[in-house]
Amino acid sequence: MKDIGAAARRLAPTLDRLVSVHQLRLLTAVIERGGFSRAASALGLSQPAISHQLKALSGTIGTPVLEIIGRRVQLTQAGELLYEHAKRILAEFEAAGSALDELRGLQRGRLRVAGDTTVGIYVLPDLLGAFRHAHPSIEVHLGVDNRQGLYERLVAGEVDFVVSGRRWEDPSIALVVRPFLANELIAIASPRHPLAGRDHVTLADLAAEPFIVREPGSGTRETAEEALRAAGLSIRPVMELASNGAIKRAVAQDLGVSILSRYATALELQIGHLAELSVEGFPLRRQWHLVYARDKRLGPVDEAFLRFVDDGRWKETIGHPITTD
Repeated sequence: MKDIGAAARRLAPTLDRLVSVHQLRLLTAVIERGGFSRAASALGLSQPAISHQLKALSGTIGTPVLEIIGRRVQLTQAGELLYEHAKRILAEFEAAGSALDELRGLQRGRLRVAGDTTVGIYVLPDLLGAFRHAHPSIEVHLGVDNRQGLYERLVAGEVDFVVSGRRWEDPSIALVVRPFLANELIAIASPRHPLAGRDHVTLADLAAEPFIVREPGSGTRETAEEALRAAGLSIRPVMELASNGAIKRAVAQDLGVSILSRYATALELQIGHLAELSVEGFPLRRQWHLVYARDKRLGPVDEAFLRFVDDGRWKETIGHPITTD
Protein backbone atom coordinates (compact mmCIF):
# COMPACT_ATOMS: atom_id res chain seq x y z
CA MET A 1 0.00 0.00 0.00
CA LYS A 2 2.91 2.31 0.75
CA ASP A 3 4.37 1.79 -2.73
CA ILE A 4 1.00 2.32 -4.43
CA GLY A 5 0.52 5.61 -2.59
CA ALA A 6 3.96 6.79 -3.65
CA ALA A 7 3.19 5.93 -7.28
CA ALA A 8 -0.09 7.85 -7.09
CA ARG A 9 1.71 10.91 -5.79
CA ARG A 10 4.15 10.69 -8.67
CA LEU A 11 1.44 10.25 -11.31
CA ALA A 12 -1.17 12.71 -10.13
CA PRO A 13 0.58 15.96 -11.12
CA THR A 14 1.95 14.65 -14.44
CA LEU A 15 -0.57 12.17 -15.83
CA ASP A 16 -1.95 14.71 -18.32
CA ARG A 17 1.51 15.06 -19.83
CA LEU A 18 2.19 11.32 -19.97
CA VAL A 19 -1.11 9.95 -21.24
CA SER A 20 -2.56 11.11 -24.56
CA VAL A 21 -6.19 11.47 -25.53
CA HIS A 22 -5.41 9.15 -28.45
CA GLN A 23 -4.40 6.39 -26.02
CA LEU A 24 -7.59 6.87 -24.01
CA ARG A 25 -9.63 6.65 -27.20
CA LEU A 26 -7.91 3.39 -28.15
CA LEU A 27 -8.51 1.93 -24.69
CA THR A 28 -12.24 2.69 -24.79
CA ALA A 29 -12.51 1.39 -28.36
CA VAL A 30 -10.95 -1.96 -27.46
CA ILE A 31 -13.33 -2.41 -24.53
CA GLU A 32 -16.48 -1.13 -26.22
CA ARG A 33 -15.81 -2.94 -29.52
CA GLY A 34 -14.92 -6.16 -27.77
CA GLY A 35 -11.31 -6.64 -28.82
CA PHE A 36 -8.30 -5.38 -30.73
CA SER A 37 -9.34 -6.47 -34.22
CA ARG A 38 -12.78 -4.85 -34.04
CA ALA A 39 -11.34 -1.67 -32.58
CA ALA A 40 -8.70 -1.59 -35.33
CA SER A 41 -11.36 -2.02 -38.01
CA ALA A 42 -13.58 0.69 -36.53
CA LEU A 43 -10.73 3.20 -36.19
CA GLY A 44 -8.97 2.38 -39.45
CA LEU A 45 -5.76 1.39 -37.66
CA SER A 46 -3.70 -1.76 -37.54
CA GLN A 47 -4.03 -4.12 -34.62
CA PRO A 48 -0.28 -3.95 -33.81
CA ALA A 49 -0.46 -0.12 -33.69
CA ILE A 50 -3.23 -0.25 -31.12
CA SER A 51 -1.43 -2.93 -29.11
CA HIS A 52 1.76 -0.86 -29.12
CA GLN A 53 -0.02 2.26 -27.84
CA LEU A 54 -1.80 0.41 -25.05
CA LYS A 55 1.44 -1.28 -23.95
CA ALA A 56 2.98 2.19 -23.79
CA LEU A 57 0.00 3.36 -21.73
CA SER A 58 0.50 0.49 -19.28
CA GLY A 59 4.18 1.34 -19.04
CA THR A 60 3.37 4.98 -18.34
CA ILE A 61 1.10 4.25 -15.38
CA GLY A 62 3.28 1.43 -14.14
CA THR A 63 0.73 -1.38 -14.29
CA PRO A 64 -1.19 -3.25 -17.03
CA VAL A 65 -4.56 -1.81 -18.06
CA LEU A 66 -5.70 -4.87 -20.02
CA GLU A 67 -5.49 -8.61 -19.60
CA ILE A 68 -6.47 -11.41 -21.95
CA ILE A 69 -8.26 -14.32 -20.31
CA GLY A 70 -8.94 -17.06 -22.80
CA ARG A 71 -9.84 -15.08 -25.90
CA ARG A 72 -11.45 -12.20 -24.06
CA VAL A 73 -9.86 -8.80 -23.46
CA GLN A 74 -10.66 -7.48 -19.99
CA LEU A 75 -9.76 -4.48 -17.93
CA THR A 76 -7.48 -4.81 -14.94
CA GLN A 77 -8.35 -2.95 -11.76
CA ALA A 78 -6.13 -0.05 -12.88
CA GLY A 79 -7.71 -0.28 -16.34
CA GLU A 80 -11.21 -0.01 -14.87
CA LEU A 81 -10.28 3.19 -13.02
CA LEU A 82 -8.67 4.68 -16.10
CA TYR A 83 -11.52 3.59 -18.37
CA GLU A 84 -14.15 5.35 -16.24
CA HIS A 85 -12.19 8.59 -16.35
CA ALA A 86 -11.41 8.14 -20.04
CA LYS A 87 -15.11 7.98 -20.93
CA ARG A 88 -15.75 11.28 -19.17
CA ILE A 89 -12.68 12.92 -20.74
CA LEU A 90 -13.63 11.81 -24.24
CA ALA A 91 -17.22 12.90 -23.72
CA GLU A 92 -15.98 16.38 -22.77
CA PHE A 93 -13.79 16.53 -25.86
CA GLU A 94 -16.74 15.51 -28.01
CA ALA A 95 -18.90 18.17 -26.36
CA ALA A 96 -16.16 20.77 -26.94
CA GLY A 97 -15.97 19.77 -30.60
CA SER A 98 -19.72 20.06 -30.99
CA ALA A 99 -19.70 23.46 -29.30
CA LEU A 100 -16.95 24.69 -31.63
CA ASP A 101 -18.90 23.40 -34.63
CA GLU A 102 -21.96 25.27 -33.41
CA LEU A 103 -19.90 28.42 -32.89
CA ARG A 104 -18.47 28.23 -36.41
CA GLY A 105 -21.96 27.62 -37.73
CA LEU A 106 -23.33 30.54 -35.64
CA GLN A 107 -25.58 28.17 -33.71
CA ARG A 108 -24.20 29.51 -30.46
CA GLY A 109 -22.00 32.35 -29.28
CA ARG A 110 -22.06 35.75 -27.65
CA LEU A 111 -21.84 39.30 -28.94
CA ARG A 112 -21.10 42.19 -26.57
CA VAL A 113 -21.62 45.70 -27.92
CA ALA A 114 -21.74 49.05 -26.14
CA GLY A 115 -22.69 52.43 -27.53
CA ASP A 116 -22.77 56.02 -26.41
CA THR A 117 -25.95 57.30 -24.87
CA THR A 118 -27.50 58.31 -28.18
CA VAL A 119 -26.53 55.51 -30.54
CA GLY A 120 -26.97 52.96 -27.74
CA ILE A 121 -30.62 53.91 -27.29
CA TYR A 122 -31.79 55.03 -30.71
CA VAL A 123 -29.75 52.92 -33.18
CA LEU A 124 -28.09 49.85 -31.72
CA PRO A 125 -31.26 48.12 -30.47
CA ASP A 126 -32.56 48.10 -34.05
CA LEU A 127 -29.23 46.88 -35.44
CA LEU A 128 -28.80 44.15 -32.85
CA GLY A 129 -32.44 43.13 -33.17
CA ALA A 130 -31.96 42.66 -36.91
CA PHE A 131 -28.70 40.76 -36.33
CA ARG A 132 -30.31 38.42 -33.81
CA HIS A 133 -33.25 37.87 -36.14
CA ALA A 134 -30.72 36.62 -38.69
CA HIS A 135 -28.85 34.59 -36.04
CA PRO A 136 -31.38 33.68 -33.32
CA SER A 137 -28.98 31.41 -31.42
CA ILE A 138 -26.50 34.20 -30.70
CA GLU A 139 -26.64 35.74 -27.23
CA VAL A 140 -26.53 39.53 -27.56
CA HIS A 141 -25.53 42.02 -24.86
CA LEU A 142 -25.91 45.79 -25.25
CA GLY A 143 -24.37 48.35 -22.92
CA VAL A 144 -24.92 52.11 -22.89
CA ASP A 145 -22.36 54.55 -21.54
CA ASN A 146 -20.80 57.93 -22.22
CA ARG A 147 -17.68 58.30 -24.32
CA GLN A 148 -15.24 57.84 -21.44
CA GLY A 149 -17.12 54.85 -20.09
CA LEU A 150 -17.03 53.18 -23.50
CA TYR A 151 -13.26 53.57 -23.65
CA GLU A 152 -12.83 52.05 -20.21
CA ARG A 153 -15.03 49.07 -21.11
CA LEU A 154 -13.08 48.50 -24.30
CA VAL A 155 -9.68 48.62 -22.61
CA ALA A 156 -10.91 46.28 -19.85
CA GLY A 157 -12.11 43.75 -22.43
CA GLU A 158 -15.68 43.92 -21.14
CA VAL A 159 -17.12 44.38 -24.65
CA ASP A 160 -16.26 43.17 -28.15
CA PHE A 161 -17.21 46.36 -29.97
CA VAL A 162 -18.14 49.92 -29.09
CA VAL A 163 -19.85 52.59 -31.16
CA SER A 164 -18.85 56.17 -30.42
CA GLY A 165 -19.03 59.47 -32.21
CA ARG A 166 -15.60 60.76 -31.30
CA ARG A 167 -12.22 59.08 -31.33
CA TRP A 168 -10.00 58.94 -28.26
CA GLU A 169 -6.66 60.71 -28.26
CA ASP A 170 -3.61 58.56 -27.43
CA PRO A 171 -5.49 55.36 -26.50
CA SER A 172 -3.54 52.94 -24.32
CA ILE A 173 -4.27 50.06 -26.71
CA ALA A 174 -4.20 49.93 -30.51
CA LEU A 175 -7.70 50.29 -31.96
CA VAL A 176 -9.43 49.53 -35.24
CA VAL A 177 -11.82 52.38 -36.07
CA ARG A 178 -14.39 51.89 -38.84
CA PRO A 179 -17.10 54.27 -40.11
CA PHE A 180 -20.48 53.21 -38.77
CA LEU A 181 -23.27 55.72 -39.35
CA ALA A 182 -23.72 59.42 -40.12
CA ASN A 183 -25.13 61.47 -37.24
CA GLU A 184 -26.70 64.92 -37.48
CA LEU A 185 -26.78 67.15 -34.41
CA ILE A 186 -29.55 69.75 -34.40
CA ALA A 187 -30.47 72.69 -32.18
CA ILE A 188 -33.80 72.26 -30.41
CA ALA A 189 -36.16 74.42 -28.37
CA SER A 190 -39.75 74.43 -27.20
CA PRO A 191 -42.21 75.25 -30.02
CA ARG A 192 -43.13 78.33 -27.91
CA HIS A 193 -39.57 79.62 -27.82
CA PRO A 194 -39.01 82.97 -29.65
CA LEU A 195 -36.27 81.42 -31.82
CA ALA A 196 -38.57 78.63 -32.96
CA GLY A 197 -40.49 80.93 -35.27
CA ARG A 198 -37.47 82.43 -36.99
CA ASP A 199 -36.26 81.39 -40.44
CA HIS A 200 -32.65 82.22 -39.59
CA VAL A 201 -30.91 81.98 -36.23
CA THR A 202 -27.28 83.04 -35.85
CA LEU A 203 -24.79 81.13 -33.73
CA ALA A 204 -24.55 84.20 -31.50
CA ASP A 205 -28.33 84.10 -30.95
CA LEU A 206 -28.13 80.44 -30.04
CA ALA A 207 -25.15 80.88 -27.71
CA ALA A 208 -26.97 83.67 -25.85
CA GLU A 209 -29.72 81.27 -24.75
CA PRO A 210 -29.62 79.25 -21.52
CA PHE A 211 -28.35 75.79 -22.47
CA ILE A 212 -29.31 72.38 -21.18
CA VAL A 213 -26.33 70.09 -21.69
CA ARG A 214 -25.17 66.53 -21.22
CA GLU A 215 -22.64 65.54 -18.57
CA PRO A 216 -18.86 65.99 -19.00
CA GLY A 217 -17.47 63.17 -21.11
CA SER A 218 -20.45 63.19 -23.46
CA GLY A 219 -19.46 63.26 -27.13
CA THR A 220 -22.60 65.26 -27.99
CA ARG A 221 -21.65 67.98 -25.49
CA GLU A 222 -18.04 68.11 -26.69
CA THR A 223 -19.10 68.42 -30.33
CA ALA A 224 -21.56 71.23 -29.54
CA GLU A 225 -19.01 73.15 -27.48
CA GLU A 226 -16.36 72.79 -30.19
CA ALA A 227 -18.72 74.08 -32.90
CA LEU A 228 -19.48 77.23 -30.92
CA ARG A 229 -15.89 77.67 -29.79
CA ALA A 230 -14.77 77.63 -33.43
CA ALA A 231 -16.98 80.70 -33.93
CA GLY A 232 -15.52 82.40 -30.88
CA LEU A 233 -18.58 81.64 -28.76
CA SER A 234 -19.38 79.58 -25.70
CA ILE A 235 -22.54 78.13 -24.26
CA ARG A 236 -24.12 79.08 -20.95
CA PRO A 237 -25.23 75.87 -19.20
CA VAL A 238 -28.10 76.23 -16.76
CA MET A 239 -28.76 72.49 -16.39
CA GLU A 240 -26.52 69.45 -16.78
CA LEU A 241 -28.38 66.18 -17.34
CA ALA A 242 -27.07 62.70 -18.09
CA SER A 243 -30.11 61.61 -20.10
CA ASN A 244 -31.31 62.65 -23.55
CA GLY A 245 -34.85 62.03 -22.38
CA ALA A 246 -34.44 64.38 -19.41
CA ILE A 247 -32.93 67.06 -21.66
CA LYS A 248 -35.84 66.82 -24.10
CA ARG A 249 -38.39 67.17 -21.32
CA ALA A 250 -36.57 70.17 -19.87
CA VAL A 251 -36.39 71.84 -23.29
CA ALA A 252 -40.08 71.14 -23.91
CA GLN A 253 -40.82 72.90 -20.60
CA ASP A 254 -39.07 76.09 -21.81
CA LEU A 255 -36.12 75.68 -19.45
CA GLY A 256 -33.54 76.25 -22.18
CA VAL A 257 -32.28 75.12 -25.58
CA SER A 258 -30.05 72.20 -26.43
CA ILE A 259 -28.17 70.37 -29.17
CA LEU A 260 -28.96 66.69 -29.66
CA SER A 261 -28.85 64.04 -32.35
CA ARG A 262 -31.67 64.00 -34.87
CA TYR A 263 -32.08 60.31 -34.02
CA ALA A 264 -32.80 61.24 -30.39
CA THR A 265 -35.41 63.87 -31.22
CA ALA A 266 -37.31 62.39 -34.18
CA LEU A 267 -40.52 61.53 -32.33
CA GLU A 268 -40.74 64.76 -30.30
CA LEU A 269 -40.25 66.81 -33.47
CA GLN A 270 -42.87 64.77 -35.27
CA ILE A 271 -45.55 65.22 -32.61
CA GLY A 272 -44.73 68.87 -31.94
CA HIS A 273 -43.22 68.66 -28.46
CA LEU A 274 -39.96 70.14 -29.73
CA ALA A 275 -38.94 72.44 -32.57
CA GLU A 276 -35.77 72.33 -34.66
CA LEU A 277 -34.09 75.73 -34.82
CA SER A 278 -32.84 77.03 -38.19
CA VAL A 279 -29.35 77.85 -36.96
CA GLU A 280 -26.62 78.85 -39.40
CA GLY A 281 -24.15 76.02 -39.96
CA PHE A 282 -26.58 73.42 -38.64
CA PRO A 283 -27.10 70.53 -38.60
CA LEU A 284 -23.64 69.58 -37.38
CA ARG A 285 -22.73 66.51 -39.43
CA ARG A 286 -20.72 63.94 -37.54
CA GLN A 287 -19.90 60.26 -37.85
CA TRP A 288 -20.34 57.39 -35.43
CA HIS A 289 -17.52 54.84 -35.49
CA LEU A 290 -17.41 51.13 -34.77
CA VAL A 291 -14.32 50.42 -32.67
CA TYR A 292 -12.56 47.31 -31.40
CA ALA A 293 -9.12 46.36 -30.09
CA ARG A 294 -6.65 45.71 -32.89
CA ASP A 295 -5.23 42.72 -31.02
CA LYS A 296 -8.65 41.15 -30.58
CA ARG A 297 -8.89 37.71 -32.18
CA LEU A 298 -12.09 37.87 -34.16
CA GLY A 299 -14.22 34.77 -33.76
CA PRO A 300 -17.03 33.56 -36.04
CA VAL A 301 -19.65 35.71 -34.26
CA ASP A 302 -17.46 38.82 -34.44
CA GLU A 303 -16.82 38.32 -38.15
CA ALA A 304 -20.51 37.70 -38.83
CA PHE A 305 -21.39 40.92 -37.01
CA LEU A 306 -18.87 42.95 -39.01
CA ARG A 307 -20.23 41.50 -42.26
CA PHE A 308 -23.75 42.35 -41.12
CA VAL A 309 -22.77 45.95 -40.35
CA ASP A 310 -20.94 46.32 -43.68
CA ASP A 311 -23.94 44.93 -45.58
CA GLY A 312 -25.87 48.03 -44.51
CA ARG A 313 -29.41 46.83 -45.05
CA TRP A 314 -30.08 47.22 -41.33
CA LYS A 315 -29.96 51.00 -41.83
CA GLU A 316 -33.37 50.83 -43.49
CA THR A 317 -34.93 49.88 -40.14
CA ILE A 318 -33.44 52.56 -37.89
CA GLY A 319 -34.55 56.06 -37.08
CA HIS A 320 -38.29 55.37 -37.11
CA PRO A 321 -39.86 56.96 -34.01
CA ILE A 322 -41.37 54.45 -31.62
CA THR A 323 -41.64 56.08 -28.21
CA THR A 324 -40.39 58.99 -26.15
CA ASP A 325 -37.87 58.30 -23.41
